[in-house]
Amino acid sequence: MSSESLSRRSFLGLERCHVFITGASGAIGGEAVREFLDHGCLVTAYDSQPLQLSGIDAERFSRLHLLNGDVINEESVKSGFSDAEERFGPANILIVNSSAEDSTAKIPIWELSLADWKKNYQTNVQGSFLVIKHFLRSLHEAQQTSGTQLTSPAIVVTETENGSGLSAGKAGLHYGLLNGVRDEILRLDAEGRINAVAPGIVNGQQGPEPADVARTMAFLASKRAAGHISGQCIRVERGKQDPIASTTQPPKSIVKKEFAASIPRSLPKPKRNKIRVAVSIDLDAVSGWLGTNSHPDNNLADYSAGFFAARVGVPRLLRMLKKLDLSERCTWFIPGHSAESFPEEVKQVVASGCEVGLHGYAHEGAYQLTPEQERDVLVRCIEIAQNLTGKKPVGYRAPLYQLRESTLDLLEEFGFEYDASLTDHDCHPFFAPRRPALQPIDFSKPASTWMHPVKESPTLPDRRPLVCVPCNYYMEDMTPMQFLPHTENSQGYVDVRVIENLWRDRFLWIRDNEEEPVFPVLMHPDTSGMAHVIGMLERTLSWLKEWEREGEVEFLQTGQIARWWKDKMPSKQTA
Repeated sequence: MSSESLSRRSFLGLERCHVFITGASGAIGGEAVREFLDHGCLVTAYDSQPLQLSGIDAERFSRLHLLNGDVINEESVKSGFSDAEERFGPANILIVNSSAEDSTAKIPIWELSLADWKKNYQTNVQGSFLVIKHFLRSLHEAQQTSGTQLTSPAIVVTETENGSGLSAGKAGLHYGLLNGVRDEILRLDAEGRINAVAPGIVNGQQGPEPADVARTMAFLASKRAAGHISGQCIRVERGKQDPIASTTQPPKSIVKKEFAASIPRSLPKPKRNKIRVAVSIDLDAVSGWLGTNSHPDNNLADYSAGFFAARVGVPRLLRMLKKLDLSERCTWFIPGHSAESFPEEVKQVVASGCEVGLHGYAHEGAYQLTPEQERDVLVRCIEIAQNLTGKKPVGYRAPLYQLRESTLDLLEEFGFEYDASLTDHDCHPFFAPRRPALQPIDFSKPASTWMHPVKESPTLPDRRPLVCVPCNYYMEDMTPMQFLPHTENSQGYVDVRVIENLWRDRFLWIRDNEEEPVFPVLMHPDTSGMAHVIGMLERTLSWLKEWEREGEVEFLQTGQIARWWKDKMPSKQTA
C-alpha cells in the first residue's frame, strides 16, 4: 500500500488496535503483518524464525514489534505477551497462525509415525491453546487493572499453511476450540469473538494467495465488518463462485481474490479544518550552558554538547528538513552567541530559506537581567539578525520560555509581530497579555492581604497587535530527551517512541476537536541532532506530511502563522 493510502482511515476501523500475530515469518503470517500495518494497527510479530519483510516504510516500522519465541513453550508465550504489552499495551486482536508445515497432510494415517503426529499436534493444537490461553489471561488482567473492557477483542485462528485442513488436530481446533472459546471470551467481554480461516492449497493452482487469507483475517478481526460473527470457520479458496461464508457445514463456498476490490481497504478521511504546523528550531549550542542553564559545576564535557549541536546537529537537521521539503517552511530561533560563535553553520541555516527569530544572546532568562540589560541584549540581537538576513527580525522566543512584562514591553516598542513563549492556549494563537506581575504570597502576613484574584485591565486587556504563537515543554524535544546534569526536570533516557506517540496523540485529538488549530513542533540541534532522535523526528514530520497530502495540514513559518491569525481576526479586535 502506498504511503498516501496510509494517511486514510481504515475501512475496517482497526486504527491503533494492537494485533498479536503468531507464525509471523510464514507466507500467510508475513502478509497478515503487512495487512494489519496497512490498516493502521500496532503489530507484534511473534515467531521462532526471523521475519523477512520488504517495503515497510519508517512509519509502519514504528508500529511493528518483532518478538522471537516458540508457541509450544508456555514460558516463551507468556513472556511474549508481557513484552508486547510493555511496548504497545494489551493486545486487542490475536491472530493464531501456524508457521510449521503440516507433515501429516500427505501421509495416509496407517503410515503416519507417532513422532510426526506429535509434532503436528504440538504446533497446531498445543501452540494454539497456549497463545489463546495467555491472550485471554492478558485480557482479563488488563481489564482488572484498568476497570474497563478493551475494545472488541477478537481471535482469528488459521490452519497450517500447506495442510489439507482435514487433520484431526485442526478439526478439533475448528469445532471444539471455536465453540469452547466462543463462550469463554464472552465471559470476559460481551463483544469478544473467535473465528477461524481455513485456506486451501496456498500458492497452488486452485488455492488462494497468502494476501487473500490475510485480508480475510482482517475482515474477521474487525468489529465494524464482522462484529456479528463468532464461532465460525470461513474457508478461503480461489475460484469463480460468489463469496459465501461457510460455518460448520462442509465447506462449499469460495472467497474470491476479487474480495479485495469488492470491499475497499480504506475510506478517505472526512475533510476537516486545516491544521497549521509550526516547525521551529532553537539553535542554543553553547549558549544553552551560559544563561538559563548556568551552574558552577558545568565543565568542558557539558560545553562539548553545545559544539555537537552546532557542528553536527545543525547540518543533520538541515539535511533532514531539505529532504522533507520543509527548509523554507520553518523558523530558526538563534541566540546572538550562537550566531557569532558558529558563523559558518548559521550561514547555512540562513541560506536554507527559513525564517530567523531571536532567542536572547547567551540564552539568558529575563529574570536573570535588569530591565536595562534586557534592553541592551535585545538591541544587540536585532543588529546581529539584521546583519545575517538583511532584514529586521519580527519574531522572538524567550530562552527557556522565561519572559516577563518588561520583555513584552520591549517587543511592543521595537515593533515585533509575535512571541512564541507562552501557552494561554495550546493550539490557537492569542494576543500577548497585559497583566500585572505575579506576586508571591507572604504567608507571614494575614490571609486577607493575599486572598485576591488576578486583575486584568478592563481598558487594555492585551497587547494587540503583538501575537503569541503557543509553545511550551510538551511541544519540544529537549526536556524529555536531553540529559542536562544540573537541571531538575532533565530526563534524557526516554524512549523516543514515547514522545512520538505523545505528539501524535496531541495532533489527533486537536484535529478532531479544534477548529483551524496550530500544531507547534520545537526541536534543538543538541537533542534532535542525536542519532537516536533524528529518525523519530523524520518519522513524525513525514507522518504530518501524509496529512498535508490530504489537504488537512499546512507547514508554515511561525511568522506566517501569526500574520494569518491576526488577519482573520475581526478588524475591531486588531485595531
